Amino acid sequence: MKYKAAVVQFSSGEDIQENLARIETCIGRAAGNQAELVIFPEHAEYLGKDYRQHASDVPGEMTRFYASCARKYGIYVHCGTLTERREDGNPYNTSILFSPDGTMAGRYRKLHMFDVELAEGPGYRESSEASPGDEIVVCGTELGKIGLAVCYDLRFPELFRIMAARGAELLVVSANFTQDTGRAHWEPLLRARAIENTCYVAAAGQCGRNDSFTSYGNSMIVDPWGEVIARAGTEEEIIYAEVDAGRIRDVRTQIPSLANVRGDVYRLEPVPENG
Repeated sequence: MKYKAAVVQFSSGEDIQENLARIETCIGRAAGNQAELVIFPEHAEYLGKDYRQHASDVPGEMTRFYASCARKYGIYVHCGTLTERREDGNPYNTSILFSPDGTMAGRYRKLHMFDVELAEGPGYRESSEASPGDEIVVCGTELGKIGLAVCYDLRFPELFRIMAARGAELLVVSANFTQDTGRAHWEPLLRARAIENTCYVAAAGQCGRNDSFTSYGNSMIVDPWGEVIARAGTEEEIIYAEVDAGRIRDVRTQIPSLANVRGDVYRLEPVPENG
């Protein structure tokens, strides 16, 4: 099985309707270039200061938009993330994959909240504006199994190893990295996740200046050997690469790290409540 994947590097703003119009244009371009899957960055539909106010129901208007685009262009559409409304708390940062018939192939709510307190300078608590999910998601599709992750999730290799163990061949990361963390960590982390799990990794990032920082861009697609096979710069762009199940098999024959896991000696354990 081989197919072309498209990764959209995008600069979202606070005008949802403008963002959606540009998103559909990108989906059409990707489909016109024979891509069978198109992937967007985190907060593609809205990037601003008030996520709760701009949250939407799932299913609802936002999912209907993406579903209609998937049907119209006959392509798998990964929405990046959208802000999913909750009645009893902060919204979820939700990643959804839509099939070409418009159905949801999988819905993932970002697991890891970036909460940091700095000795010098301002801290940040993502949990003050978003709620964490509680499920790891691998989508079964006609293209193969696709695992979903969002931004800060990239720093948790356990998540990616579990997705690979569940059969994921492509690991999708939608993100909005800053310039500082992007320069230091973005490419090493993406290549490590590909190498560790002998999977393709497709990572879509925001670019440009938003309300608080400049996004790093540098969206990329990494093959199971850890080679960067497509890479964007710092402006809006669509990049393409072939995802080849045969390449995955070849690399897993050379480096059988998944087969050699010592599950009899170590396994992932729940974190105690007291840390």
